[in-house]
Amino acid sequence: MRAVLQRVVQASVEVNGQQISKIKQGLCVLIGLSVDDTSADLDYMVRKLLSVRVFDSAHNALAAKDSEPPQEPSKMWAKSVVDIGGEILCVSQFTLYGQVIKGSKPDFHLSMKSDASKQMYHEFLDRLRKAYQADRIKDGEFGAMMLVNIANDGPVTLELDSRKFEYLPVTNQSSPAIAKALKQAKTASASTSARSSVTSLSSKNGDAPDEGKAVNGTNSGKEDKK
Repeated sequence: MRAVLQRVVQASVEVNGQQISKIKQGLCVLIGLSVDDTSADLDYMVRKLLSVRVFDSAHNALAAKDSEPPQEPSKMWAKSVVDIGGEILCVSQFTLYGQVIKGSKPDFHLSMKSDASKQMYHEFLDRLRKAYQADRIKDGEFGAMMLVNIANDGPVTLELDSRKFEYLPVTNQSSPAIAKALKQAKTASASTSARSSVTSLSSKNGDAPDEGKAVNGTNSGKEDKK
């Protein structure tokens, strides 16, 4: 499971020209689900989103407007969205698992299929609402073409992955989709390594004639002296 987290002063989602969701200060999170994500991945992402400290100590969404300014200098990376009472706007985005290994057309076979993804995405939202405050969790429209307006504050953007970007299947046997992707990546890496080796060997061979000439020249010099 992957998420692109952005600290925002406001964010909104429009579908067919109509605004369907809007938040003020908080987080806008793009959510992607992979073919073998489980409930463990959902729990990890819920914990991470609610605990990651991307706000400074001066942020306080619930503070009164006439409150006194802080006496101490603001500290960066001091508060989470929960600490400031901020809102969270989640937007489903299967393209987070897109790959461009061969050619120029994105390949999305690592993304979870639509029906299963919809069910798991809503399960994620339910867990997020239960872990925080339900009225502070907003989302877009699953599967729709959305216009997402994000006023990134900073800007501050983080990429989160429940597998820490070392995407390994939960089961002992890899799914065909993951096995294919890993094989393609390995082949591409091997090709790059082979080209580097050829270039290095060519450079060495290019130096050899010069060394040979130097040796021959030295030998000739010795023979002349004799």
